[in-house]
Amino acid sequence: MFLFRATVYPCPESAAERREMADGVNTRIEDLNTVITQTESLRRELLQQAFTNLWTWEIKVKKMKAIYHILNSCNIDVTQQCVIAEIWFPVADTGRIKKALNQGMERSGSTINPILTAVQTKMAPPTFNRTNKFTVGFQTIVDAYGVGTYREINPAPYTVITFPFLFAVMFGDCGHGAVMLGFALWMVMNEKSLLAQKNDNEIWNTFFGGRYLILLMSIFSIYTGFIYNDCFSKSFNIFGSSWHVTPMFNSTWRLGQSNYREWCLAHPILIWWEGGLPTFLNLPSTYVVETSGALQLDPKVPGVFSGNPYPFGIDPVIE
Repeated sequence: MFLFRATVYPCPESAAERREMADGVNTRIEDLNTVITQTESLRRELLQQAFTNLWTWEIKVKKMKAIYHILNSCNIDVTQQCVIAEIWFPVADTGRIKKALNQGMERSGSTINPILTAVQTKMAPPTFNRTNKFTVGFQTIVDAYGVGTYREINPAPYTVITFPFLFAVMFGDCGHGAVMLGFALWMVMNEKSLLAQKNDNEIWNTFFGGRYLILLMSIFSIYTGFIYNDCFSKSFNIFGSSWHVTPMFNSTWRLGQSNYREWCLAHPILIWWEGGLPTFLNLPSTYVVETSGALQLDPKVPGVFSGNPYPFGIDPVIE
């Protein structure tokens, strides 16, 4: 048995002794099961308590890491009692920074007053463009192409109008614009609850960050869509066209055989005779346009133009 590394247990000869040994084994098994059950229960309770505090711990750890990151960027004073930080900040925010430093001193219970002084340097200041929730989307687009130098004019305010307008010129469809408008309005009206969710999806954050940009693009797209008379890639005619083709047919739709023969002599490759005379269906399109006034919409012919321009956008006939 030593070869197989097995343990040999004695087995009593009498049935009573064997029964007593079996009862002892069962008792030990029950004790072990009780210990395992209590251990699992204790572990479950500890994990539940940790789960309730997990979010708080995560916030504390992030705050501690942020504090140490800032402290690592500072220098220690000679007295080993203060830290020195060199930063760039807008001059307009000087009062707010002093107020924040004083609040930090009061909350920490420090007796040393914070000192804020300007340091002369030859370094070029970084570019800072103040944004809000409306302009941040436009500023992000401008910064994607490049950040201007210090005191260089910022083109982002101009793109608030030019970017949505140029988008609408290419995407002139009032139907698709209405769908975009509904999506943008939903994000704008529920922005507080959506911000509280802290979503990590990059695509969603891109759409949500540019919600006001999408809102303006949709409004401009609806506007140009009505100008183009286009809704879901389908043309429509709301006010009715001011031009009418029927009077041109009634007054000028006559094809002269002699004029056609002269034109065919000038274009012999396109001649198609049938029984000695050309048929209407075989007339070349360029000849029809050049010789027929019915397709030219002459406003001098009575009834062709009503005299009233199309109320809004491009006349459907002109399109």
